[in-house]
Amino acid sequence: MFSRCVTVVALIMGLGVTGAQGEHHPYSSVVPYVLTLGLGALYLLVASYLSLRRKKDKATEEKESEDVLLIEEEEEEVPVHSHSKLSSEEGTPTKERKDPGPSITPESPQNKPVPSTSSPARPTSSPAPPPREERSAPEGTSSPTPRPTDTSERKLSSTRPTSAPPEGYMTATEVQELLKRQERKFEEKLLQVELAAGEKEKKLQQAMKDDQKEKASLGSSVSELAQSRDALMKMVGQYKGMLASLVSEKEKEKQAADEKIKGLETERNQALDDLANVEVAFSDVHRKYERTKQVVDTLRRNEDTLRGAVADYETKLQKQEQKFIEFQKHAEEKIQLANEEFENMRRTNEQEMTKMAALLKKAEMKIMSLQDAHDRKVRENQELTQLCDDLINKVGK
Repeated sequence: MFSRCVTVVALIMGLGVTGAQGEHHPYSSVVPYVLTLGLGALYLLVASYLSLRRKKDKATEEKESEDVLLIEEEEEEVPVHSHSKLSSEEGTPTKERKDPGPSITPESPQNKPVPSTSSPARPTSSPAPPPREERSAPEGTSSPTPRPTDTSERKLSSTRPTSAPPEGYMTATEVQELLKRQERKFEEKLLQVELAAGEKEKKLQQAMKDDQKEKASLGSSVSELAQSRDALMKMVGQYKGMLASLVSEKEKEKQAADEKIKGLETERNQALDDLANVEVAFSDVHRKYERTKQVVDTLRRNEDTLRGAVADYETKLQKQEQKFIEFQKHAEEKIQLANEEFENMRRTNEQEMTKMAALLKKAEMKIMSLQDAHDRKVRENQELTQLCDDLINKVGK
């Protein structure tokens, strides 16, 4: 995305340089609009990139929290299994203590009666689990040796009858019932954990299906956006061709108006030359008239004719001047109208070009955001499938 931003900035700077070099270029007035449009597009690109980055970071944080919760649940499941195994193994030695032999044996730390945390009058209440040190060791483990300080206690216990435990201790049957209740509780908890894992697996499968549907819809929308972008590019090309043809037509009209002005200037110069020649002839005639006063009668007729010719020439000159002024005004009006029409066409074309460029940039940004969302969904689907596989493997184990 940063590379695209850099490309856009480079294009904008290139347009600015060309506009600065070619001062009389027909697109020189479009450069400020193009610069503002490019800067706005760059701002939108950066803002979209930052929003996508924040969404991605938030999604990763949520995923990490979910992974931590799953790991904690798995760690809670492991002690449940181990504790149930220990309870099943610890329940076996109590059977050996049901039927004591006829001979009185010294009490070891493994064969000591287990103290009860509840009163003997309430055997149905749920007592706390007995300490592990005071139970008999499981099979395959070595029992601790009795301490020397316990010899007096063993002597006293040898004198007691072994048919009933002393007050404050639980019998072997109560211990066995307690262990069975705990085992049932652990099995119920394990069943609840397995049901929760199955529900989570179903939810993840449904989420995967929803993501696949969303992926298909995003693919169709991307194809539609690509088609609309191609249509916009074709329209922009057509507008460029129309603008070039209009510019060429206006240049041709300007050249024709310049040629007309040049023709009128040549006619005016010719009329001025004729006027100068007439003035020279009139001065010559006047000098001849001064010189030839003697032939006044003969030259008076010539003078009248010459005056008539001069009057005709003056009227013609005035008419030519009036025609020249009218032609000049008409040419100026035509040039002004042509300039106004050209300015209006240029403004409309600039507005259309900026509008088309903005639509094109908007479509490109939408395509980029959809592509990023598509990539993010693909990665999330892969991570979810991996997580489902891990959960299935762990539940199977």
